[in-house]
Amino acid sequence: MNKDFLKMMESRKSAREFEPYVASEEEIASIVEAARRAPSSKNTQPWLLRLLQGESIEKLREGLCKNFDAGVEPAPELSAPLIPQYRRRAVDLGKSLFIYKGIAREDKEARRRHDRQNFELFGAPQAFVLGVDREAFHQGTLIDCGIFLGYLLLAIEAAGFACCPQMSPLVYPGALRDAIPDDEKTLYLCVIPFGKPLADSHVNKFETTRLPQDEWFKKV
Repeated sequence: MNKDFLKMMESRKSAREFEPYVASEEEIASIVEAARRAPSSKNTQPWLLRLLQGESIEKLREGLCKNFDAGVEPAPELSAPLIPQYRRRAVDLGKSLFIYKGIAREDKEARRRHDRQNFELFGAPQAFVLGVDREAFHQGTLIDCGIFLGYLLLAIEAAGFACCPQMSPLVYPGALRDAIPDDEKTLYLCVIPFGKPLADSHVNKFETTRLPQDEWFKKV
């Protein structure tokens, strides 16, 4: 096995603070080209990828925060309730991140600022938006796009950047459509803010836990 590649897989984690550095066209091209090699069922390659930088990402950030600040009811185009054990894990993650950031349970203002950062896209200078043709969407395309997303995250890491894949921005699809014109046929699956991780960032050192193998893997 390529030990360097395995080490990168093991060390990858989400970043939530970024330097203002904007990725060059060459850097973006290298990331996208690496992700392009992702396998898919029958080579259908159903993924659609959009890049937002400059005015487009600022428009998305502004639209998302405007909805959040106004208390607009979330209306995701694709959603499903979490089963109890998954919801418990999500709650545990939220609690551990609050503790790590020193946010008290009763500090509602600090918690609101924390939540708003999701819609600020953590201040990242660019973001990918992953989607699929809504008319072609089914379980198979979702699996293919998941494989592609894994390739994309590792390509971002290999290029010297960091990212934080998000579902939160999807709760305001209108903001996405305003920022990405002429894309009505695309069903958005994930937003991936990315950039150079901020040096000495406290929050970027936060690491999530992973389940032990015996809870999800077995030889049969």
